[in-house]
Amino acid sequence: GTRAALASRSLLRSSSPDTSEDIVTVTDATTSRRSVLNRSLSLLAIGSCLPSYKVNAEDSLSTDEDTYTVLFSIQLDSTKPEELSELEIECHPDWAPGAAARFKELVELGFYKDSPFFRVLPGFIAQFGISADKEKNKTWMYCDTSDKEAVKLCKQPLPDEPRKVPNKKGTLSFASSGKNSRRTQVFINLTDNSGLPNFLDGQGFVPFARIVRGEDIVKKLNDEYKGSVNQGKAAYYG
Repeated sequence: GTRAALASRSLLRSSSPDTSEDIVTVTDATTSRRSVLNRSLSLLAIGSCLPSYKVNAEDSLSTDEDTYTVLFSIQLDSTKPEELSELEIECHPDWAPGAAARFKELVELGFYKDSPFFRVLPGFIAQFGISADKEKNKTWMYCDTSDKEAVKLCKQPLPDEPRKVPNKKGTLSFASSGKNSRRTQVFINLTDNSGLPNFLDGQGFVPFARIVRGEDIVKKLNDEYKGSVNQGKAAYYG
């Protein structure tokens, strides 16, 4: 299930996690359809950052003391807001310091609150990262060129980083639309995507975190819309 979209001018292969560069004008009819879609998607309801405390050192892939944990409350069915499941993510600045810092900043900002899993492709990825707050999207995802203040405040995308660990099952990486284009969208690898058939390692996707609890929850995300929701429209309207 999903709330945002995918109809992008990606510079990567069509099977790659990508981000849309198109922000389009939407009619009232489209807005109504969007409202219906949103009500059926799996959402990231709440997110918080905590220090990461390791009980078993052998279970850790990192020796970096700056490793931190993000706890997400997942609403699998948006028609049942009272039913929440917890997803625990361990973030590793030593894997990708820029990505880990950006993700922490976005979580603490509340960017991902009520953010949908807008692209869920079983056996491949689950992608999120379009805010429910359209004003946050203006600042972080694209620059509203009609608003001079928005242009001034617009956050720059992350520069590319070298990959230190593979895109194995349960790891998280930022999506991109080409060189130095990572902004807010993140995908969870639902399988080992490091090599055949998707070759995400070779395409420059850099893991910065991994799921340590709740992997069974990810398997239950609504995948009804696959990758058919338009990212530009979702970002524009929030």
